[in-house]
Amino acid sequence: MAKSIVKEMNGRFELTETLPDSQLYNQDLAPVPFAKRTWGYYEFIAIWVGMSVCVPTWMLGASMVDAGFNWAIVVGTIALGQIIVLIPMVLNSFAGAKYGIPFPVFLRSAFGIYGANIPALLRAIVAIGWFGIQTMIMAFAIDGILVELSPAGFGGMAGSVGFFNLPMHTVISFFISWIMTVVICYYSSPKHSAPGVKWLNDLSAPLLLLIGIGLLWWGYSNAGGWGPILSQPTTASWAIWPAFLTAMVAYWATLAINISDLTRFAKNQKVQYIGQTVGMPTTMTLYSFIGVAVTSASVVIFGNAIWDPVALMIKTGSVFFIYVGLIFVILATLTTNIAANMIAPINDVMHVYPKKLNWEVTTIIISLIGILMQPWRFLADPNAYIWIWLLGYGAFLGPVAGVVIADFWLIRKQTIKLDDIYKKDGYYDFKKTANPIMTVLLLICAALIMYFSTKGLILGTGWPSWITTAVLILGVLGSIYLGYSKIHGVNMVGAVSLFLGIVVSMGLPLLVPSAGMWTWFIGLFVSLILYYVLYPAWYAKDFSPVPK
Repeated sequence: MAKSIVKEMNGRFELTETLPDSQLYNQDLAPVPFAKRTWGYYEFIAIWVGMSVCVPTWMLGASMVDAGFNWAIVVGTIALGQIIVLIPMVLNSFAGAKYGIPFPVFLRSAFGIYGANIPALLRAIVAIGWFGIQTMIMAFAIDGILVELSPAGFGGMAGSVGFFNLPMHTVISFFISWIMTVVICYYSSPKHSAPGVKWLNDLSAPLLLLIGIGLLWWGYSNAGGWGPILSQPTTASWAIWPAFLTAMVAYWATLAINISDLTRFAKNQKVQYIGQTVGMPTTMTLYSFIGVAVTSASVVIFGNAIWDPVALMIKTGSVFFIYVGLIFVILATLTTNIAANMIAPINDVMHVYPKKLNWEVTTIIISLIGILMQPWRFLADPNAYIWIWLLGYGAFLGPVAGVVIADFWLIRKQTIKLDDIYKKDGYYDFKKTANPIMTVLLLICAALIMYFSTKGLILGTGWPSWITTAVLILGVLGSIYLGYSKIHGVNMVGAVSLFLGIVVSMGLPLLVPSAGMWTWFIGLFVSLILYYVLYPAWYAKDFSPVPK
């Protein structure tokens, strides 16, 4: 009997040997050794403080104020959304802490060793979009400082850049922001315990909260106290409230599925789930309240709601806010961008070809795609941010979460065969030919996705829509190809459940318009139920649900 290379200690597992001959393995995708699982309570609380205290969090609450909701409804909606999304987040965090594996490797259980690339690339597209958005926000802050320092020189640059549709000086600021983020991430490989991410969050988390409280004091002082700020009535219709709740959930629906990219560094299960439960909902609610209060104050002070804190700081004309405030924005955005928006897509894209793509090369690839996602489109106004971006990607991340939760918790009973998940001919190869019904269902899904794209239902129009549609169509066709080929390596039930969940969540609003405000929820529950019902029916005779 061959000696096992899997070692267990206190409910956690690692590999005792590397797998240099495996095409599905490299140092960055390998299970984190016990010795490098060093993150404790503080790191998980701090990383959530660092990721939550940022401009997009501010904009969540500010967008609801701009839509006409009062502060109590806004803060309550944000808190409820964070509690809801914390559930799938904690559920998906256990595999990372238990086995030390990143998100795309975790996906192999539900989608197969090659099929895992499909949801991994979908998650990557969203993360790359967020990377672009955060880089653009940081660029606006850098631009504000440089224009203040040199209004005639830097700020006076003539002309605009067509692809960006932005002034030349703003485009230069964008590339300064882009280079800063890429360089820090480039030197933060998981094989070195992600030192750049850990250091940046440990340093910045306490400072970010203090500066946020300082901004709240500014709003309080200049608006004449809490009365004028908090007394504004609700003028919005409750009919649109579900859209904002779904947006609050979708905001962290990204990390809710790939949280194992972070929890793989946890000392144990307890530190990660307690750290996250304390760090995420409390910080998100507190900082969103600051955004709500200051945005409400802007109505009192300037006569209209200014939802973008960068624009607000520049509008004040205060030297303190233009320099100190915008430096805070840069620091906060840099922290979130690396931890939330770089680690995931690097792992996801690297997973496509582990033997050729390493952390450093993939960092450059995804950062270039981030430019093509044209993030300035989603920052144009609150409607684009909520309705096109957050509700748009919720339609395909909800189904990913549904399949993964059903697989790990309901079918596999929280068990992964750690050595086999890196093997071509192991348990996760799923060598069973697809049947014609599955093929027809997937082809129907492909046709509907193309139709939805023409209707602007997939992240609007232009490059963001084209790139996302291409990934979806390639995912469908790739599933069919793998299902019939000798290569195989795809869990067809996972693929069918995923794409049916996507087309239902995207297409149902065409029949029932109000369903468009529940995209993430619809996709999650449709895919979860489909997977739970179909997997035993299709694979039970050939594969033990719990790998031995």
